Amino acid sequence: MQETIVRNPRNNAELYRLSEYSDEEVAAIYSRAREAAHVLRKMTVRQRLDELLKLRDYIIENKKTIIERICEETGKSRTDALMTEIYASLDLIDYYHRTAEKTLADQTARTPITLFPKKSKIYFEPMGIVLVISPWNYPFVLSFQPIICALVAGNAVILKPSSYTPLKGVYEDMMETSGFLNHAIQVVYGSRVTGNKLIEAKPQKICFTGSVAAGKKIMAQAANHLIPVELELGGKDPMIVFDDVNLERTVNGALWGGFVNAGQTCTSIERIYVQEGIYDRFIEVLQEKAARLRFDKRAGTDAESGEIEMGCMTAQFQIDTVEEQMADAREKGAPVIAGGTRDGHLVAPTIVVDVNNTMSVLTEETFGPVMTVSRFKTEEEAVRLANDSPYGLSASVWSADLDRADRVARALETGNVSINNALATQGNGALPFGGVKDSGFGRYKGALGLYSFCNIKSIMVDKQNSKIELNWYPYSREKYRYFSKLIDVAFQGGIVNLIKTALIGLRLELLARKHRL
Repeated sequence: MQETIVRNPRNNAELYRLSEYSDEEVAAIYSRAREAAHVLRKMTVRQRLDELLKLRDYIIENKKTIIERICEETGKSRTDALMTEIYASLDLIDYYHRTAEKTLADQTARTPITLFPKKSKIYFEPMGIVLVISPWNYPFVLSFQPIICALVAGNAVILKPSSYTPLKGVYEDMMETSGFLNHAIQVVYGSRVTGNKLIEAKPQKICFTGSVAAGKKIMAQAANHLIPVELELGGKDPMIVFDDVNLERTVNGALWGGFVNAGQTCTSIERIYVQEGIYDRFIEVLQEKAARLRFDKRAGTDAESGEIEMGCMTAQFQIDTVEEQMADAREKGAPVIAGGTRDGHLVAPTIVVDVNNTMSVLTEETFGPVMTVSRFKTEEEAVRLANDSPYGLSASVWSADLDRADRVARALETGNVSINNALATQGNGALPFGGVKDSGFGRYKGALGLYSFCNIKSIMVDKQNSKIELNWYPYSREKYRYFSKLIDVAFQGGIVNLIKTALIGLRLELLARKHRL
């Protein structure tokens, strides 16, 4: 049977092996998921939230162990794991704990006068089983946050983590030790072979985070079964810096936004556009501060200190991409003013300037600790340069003029914009997350993120009586004439037209009583 080896990227040591799942094993997993989905559907939103609090408490108590596993399989720094994986997961539970009951409560909807006295409502119901396929760069938070959304909405979840960083046993121990609802979350390990089997088993929804190429394949397979998908497929995020900014704060934001998690973040800053008046000074300060970043040159561990800013890269194929882009940039004359070197999986924080659209480092996703810096003159040029990309996941705009910053944010073709901050939208559980263009579609987190995992059911309530509807059979010339007059006045507004609408409706009502099949 095919096996996948999971390794520590810092030293290439083998951690464990994964085997593919058989068709019978997948069928058994779905059978248990259906049972759990049946239980979840009957639970109130508050009862589901109480279950999630069990996981919250487990994570808080065992955060050190979880962080060690994350760092062992990804090579990231401990502080990155603590802030972006652990804290962000707990924060989303807290947000839904406060808001989900109201978000998922039945809603009333407007009913037009022509349908009086009927009542209109909207129900938010579970879909059933959600398949979450998570990436290797944030193996905990980018699996757990979609899981939270799906569970709060009342769905059972099957998680297929990346075979590079599957964190085998972490979820199992969490659920068993916390006493979480049995089989509401099940984890399935393996490569795309097992992933394909999970899709063929027909979940009610797929939430995928990963590359554009993989997203297209999943979408094509899901289309054969009309399975709805949420796709978050990466980005090439721009940072626009106007000449009125506080330079030190803005540079600090650029460095963190570009190099957090060794640049292996879908929303990391990869393209910086700086207004020409401060361009030279910006470059100078950026170089100075980049040189102070502490990254693990010893290929050791971050130990207990949490003082290393940047760990190593995780996947060799992603390192190959970085090196190919750097070689292309150098060949075409782009100066590398910081970094540009590597030692095994340790890639130095790298800054490239004077780039153009013939260079892959500017046009293709890098997913490593590399940022480019270019200059612009006008606001219009900055927007044009930022939008000149097939991606549209996230962006940031930096300016003391908040009206200008908002104007630019609205003009950017992207799903998320942070103003005077980096990656800030991801820090608020109330904000839906997702992209446009090749960055995918759909949203999770926030109220809209819950609705993404619901069957949104429309309800129209009428009383049981002997009334025949105006629009029912039989048709007649007289009914046609009255409906035509109704159209002439019903949508024009004003009290006079409202009265006319009511009078025509009354005549149609009398006509319906008079003429029956």
